[in-house]
Amino acid sequence: MIYTLYLTNRQGFGDKGNGIVSSGYQIYAMLLTLSSIGVPSAIAKLVSERTAVGDHKGAHRIFKIAFATFAVIGLLGSLFLFFGAGIIAKNWLQIPEAEMTLVALSPAIFFVAISSVMRGYFNGRQSMRVTAKSQTLEQIFKTLLTIIVVEMVAVFSNVSTEWMAAGANLATTLATFLGFGYLYLYYKTQRKAISKEISETVNYRNERVKTIIKRILLVAAPFALSSILSAINKNIDSFTVVRSLKEFMPEDMATAQYRNTWRKGRYINKFTFIN
Repeated sequence: MIYTLYLTNRQGFGDKGNGIVSSGYQIYAMLLTLSSIGVPSAIAKLVSERTAVGDHKGAHRIFKIAFATFAVIGLLGSLFLFFGAGIIAKNWLQIPEAEMTLVALSPAIFFVAISSVMRGYFNGRQSMRVTAKSQTLEQIFKTLLTIIVVEMVAVFSNVSTEWMAAGANLATTLATFLGFGYLYLYYKTQRKAISKEISETVNYRNERVKTIIKRILLVAAPFALSSILSAINKNIDSFTVVRSLKEFMPEDMATAQYRNTWRKGRYINKFTFIN
């Protein structure tokens, strides 16, 4: 709420800036859904099953395999968004100004993917407070950094809406990195305790890497399915609304109107969900 109000009322940003941010964010959300939605719950389930029978070694092995797997998936998503930003912005969205917002968001996919694995591992170990703190810190960082980065970009770019929008999304990337940093530091402090648990393992079950990855994906798939459908729906809007509006009004006005359409649609979706 805080940074949305700030961006909407910031001189030089307004609806056009929000339209650029929103269009780029939908592509990011789609890739994020594919790389991380459902992952914490899936890993928490598998880890808790192993720890419940004393197989701490097996639980930690699940964590390591999942971390490596989703690091690769997240990296591929980040690279796709980074190198495909120009084509997506100009040909798919038809909002050329969105290119830099996509570039700024691209690293966040990697950090969110690996953060999801770590949150799932801690949840499976009954450390729910760690996940809560990391998410809270991430939102605080995102709010503060959005304001700070946008103000800095406004000064250096002479209040360029395009670069301010990229700065707003860069703040999201920095916040996800800092959220991951907190999780990593906590994991480092728990290494001795985890090593001790592993040495006391009983009922160890050695599963194939392929089997573990398959189990994670099977558990995560139902969680991700509804989010994927929602992301596809929003991306269809991103690809069609501005393209259609540009036939009747200037591009700047079409981008601003897209923001209003997206915002109203989001409120309608929330109201429908609540009811």
